[in-house]
Amino acid sequence: MRIRTVKDVGILIKEARAQRGLTQAELAKMINVTQAWVSWIENGKPTAEIGNVLLALTALGVEMNFDLPSPTAGDDARRSSESVDDDDIPPYTL
Repeated sequence: MRIRTVKDVGILIKEARAQRGLTQAELAKMINVTQAWVSWIENGKPTAEIGNVLLALTALGVEMNFDLPSPTAGDDARRSSESVDDDDIPPYTL
C-alpha cells in the first residue's frame, strides 16, 4: 500500500486491525491509548502523535519500508557541499 496522506495511514491501521480480528478497544489496550484515539487515527486525524502511530503499526505487525527518491544531477553537487552534524539530530525515543 502506498502511503501519501494521514487518511492512508488510517486506512492501513484499520485494515491491519481487521485482519488480526481486533476491535478498536483491543488495539487501544495493546498500545495504551483510548478507543477514541484509534477511531480518530483510522479516520485520518492529522494531528496524531507519530510515536503512537508507530506503536499501533508495530503492534499490528505492519512492516514499514521507505524509499528515498533517486537523486537528480543538481542534488549531487548540493549534497557534497552540505554536511549534517550528528549532534544536530535529536535522538528518537518511544
